[in-house]
Parts: sequence; C-alpha cells; structure tokens
Amino acid sequence: MPAEDALTVRTAFLVVQHDNGEWEAVADIDKPIKAEHAPSVIDMKFGASEVVSDIEASKLAAITAHQLMAMTAQMQQAAQSQSIADRLHL
Repeated sequence: MPAEDALTVRTAFLVVQHDNGEWEAVADIDKPIKAEHAPSVIDMKFGASEVVSDIEASKLAAITAHQLMAMTAQMQQAAQSQSIADRLHL
C-alpha cells in the first residue's frame, strides 16, 4: 500500500489462522502474509473470539501461578514458624 494511501490509526494488529487451525494475534503488521482466502464475517468473529479467549486464559493462568507462589511462600513461612515453636518446646 503506498504511503499516501495508508490508514492512520492509534494501533494495529492482525488476527491470523494458521494451517493447523490455531488463531493468533500478531503485532508485527509489517510482516508479509499470504492468506489462502479472504476472510468471511464468521472468520473475523470466530478468530477475534478465539484470541480474546486465549488472552483471558493466559491472564487466568498468570493469576493462578501468582496465587500459588504466594500460598507456597505462606506455607513455607508457617512451617518454619512451627519448626521454631517445636524446638522451643523441647
């Protein structure tokens, strides 16, 4: 696309479907792509939905991992406190 025809936007990304059926949001909009066919409205809707679902799943996984790390630290601290208390009672 010639520079004078460029669409000015705040940000941009592509949603692509790979040969294996997986959908992905791609931030590098300058990367050349070769689409097998033009997208239908259903492709756009489903692809966007899949990308949002993946983002939410990643966010949930990160929150869960953080909570597990915090819980593990609390359990380690409680175990250390119990160990000290047990030694003091001896």
